[in-house]
Amino acid sequence: MRKAINTCVRLCAETFELALPVVEVGSYYLPGYDWLCDLRPYFAGREYIGCDIRSGPGVDRIEDAQALSFANGSVGTLLSFETLEHLPEPGRALTEAHRVLRDDGVMVLSVPFNYRLHGFPTDYWRFSASGVHVLLRSFADKIILAIGPRVKPAFIFGIAAKTATQGFTENKLRFRARVEETFGSKPSRIRGHASVLKERARDLLGQISGRADLGVAFF
Repeated sequence: MRKAINTCVRLCAETFELALPVVEVGSYYLPGYDWLCDLRPYFAGREYIGCDIRSGPGVDRIEDAQALSFANGSVGTLLSFETLEHLPEPGRALTEAHRVLRDDGVMVLSVPFNYRLHGFPTDYWRFSASGVHVLLRSFADKIILAIGPRVKPAFIFGIAAKTATQGFTENKLRFRARVEETFGSKPSRIRGHASVLKERARDLLGQISGRADLGVAFF
């Protein structure tokens, strides 16, 4: 998880009135990365269930995002960060998310756009903001944003409501204002994009130093 995604999650948790329980799909993180990947402090005092297809840090329950065992309408908030690209059928996972959410439920997600091949068990997809908008078409209301260079964003972040409400619309405006303040204004722009810029710098240095192979790879 990038620091910028972590920041977006914090802003979301502070801005929206999110229903319970909070379920995170893809909650596993490598040991030593709890400072970045453990999102529970943003939902302190609220029921939080971390789910993944393998046990380990951050995981309370084994679940397949494409075939969740939660009952219909039983989840208040479903979180999914940097997970859909690892699923053979991401659309099926979003159908499952919509099924298990309460009528007042919300899904919060992020997906990479410009990012290296990575992860467990494999890496299938990259998504644009318009692509995420299509994937979330069954949700009644949503806000979707891209963070990073305009023509090559680092990742896409979205918040989608199962049912459109005046409260969600009002909170969308507040969230947008906070995101623009954090990532768009000159004093905070570099701080907000620091994790993205560092990643690009590492890629460039890797190519210059010869540590990053350039060539053709056949699957």
